[in-house]
Amino acid sequence: MTAPAHAPAALWGRVDAWLAGADEDLEGLAEAFIDWVDGRHPDDLEALLDALRDRGAYPLSLQILAAAWQADVPDEVLGRVAQDRIGTILHGLGDRAGALEVARTMERRALEKGPAFAGDLGDLYLSMDLPEAAEPLVRAAAAALPGDLALRFNLGVIQKLAGDWAGCKASFEAVLRHHEDQAACWSLGIACTALRDWAGARAAWSALGFELPPGDGDIASPGEPVAIRLPTPRGSEVVWGVRLCPARAEVRSLPFVSGFAGFADVVLLDGVEAGQATYPDGETGPVLPALGVWLARGASVLVAEGVAPGSTAAAVVALEAAGWPVADWSPFSRDALSRVAVGVLPPRTEADARAALEAAAPWLERLGRHEVP
Repeated sequence: MTAPAHAPAALWGRVDAWLAGADEDLEGLAEAFIDWVDGRHPDDLEALLDALRDRGAYPLSLQILAAAWQADVPDEVLGRVAQDRIGTILHGLGDRAGALEVARTMERRALEKGPAFAGDLGDLYLSMDLPEAAEPLVRAAAAALPGDLALRFNLGVIQKLAGDWAGCKASFEAVLRHHEDQAACWSLGIACTALRDWAGARAAWSALGFELPPGDGDIASPGEPVAIRLPTPRGSEVVWGVRLCPARAEVRSLPFVSGFAGFADVVLLDGVEAGQATYPDGETGPVLPALGVWLARGASVLVAEGVAPGSTAAAVVALEAAGWPVADWSPFSRDALSRVAVGVLPPRTEADARAALEAAAPWLERLGRHEVP
């Protein structure tokens, strides 16, 4: 690895020594690099940061980037600094929470630089999957520049993720009045579906080439399996569902850690892929994120706990044969207990489920409702 041209060799020697484990005044080293780069061409700053990134010297580069963010530099350079700073935390350190925290500290100056700069930075945050950081910048920029279609599109995305369906619909309608855009049309279809605006939903999905049931009402028609990503307090959980229309699916498996949606609930789906999963037919297909609960069915989940002799397979097979939605949660157990869960949806009752579990799992020692951990 080479250092940027003209960078003092002594400074790079200190960097390499620090990376090798030597005791080093990191703040002093950062100040020395900041002094060196001050007044130089922006390309020298970029080359310096590239060299530090190549060495994995993220704590050092972050101090330099923090100083550069406060410096009097052209907007183009400041934008690259923001991208490097947030990208280093998000991708270099793998710290999403830290990236959001730093982005919030940058918000005031980004807004002071004007709506064009704020809008561009908001667009960058959206591309990094940081909508929380993008929201205040995009909203402010879109309010200041209402005729900017790129900002209006991003505002629609923010509104979609926030569940502001009326605002989302208005934003994407505004975009589509000026030019055709498949992504905008898809998001408009989601917003209309969320609002139960079937005329609007039919128009959007028809424009995208979907064949819809005849009539002028709901377009639901149970279809293929779909993998759904549900948010959890610590990330996400993927469950299986059945697609009802381009923007909805019914959850058919039993969520274990997500309290976002339950078994049999109908969720709104985004059209933006959030990973891949192996489908029941053995093919790889998309995982789609749930945006919200369109219809809550109020199903409950009962769990049988105990120590099964051998495996729980016999209980699972018996319950499936009786038509119960079932899950073997034994692999999630931290106490070596066997756990089999069933979903309960009217007209079946919890009493029916208890009887079925007692018959299928004679090893059960405790029976109760599932609480999201």
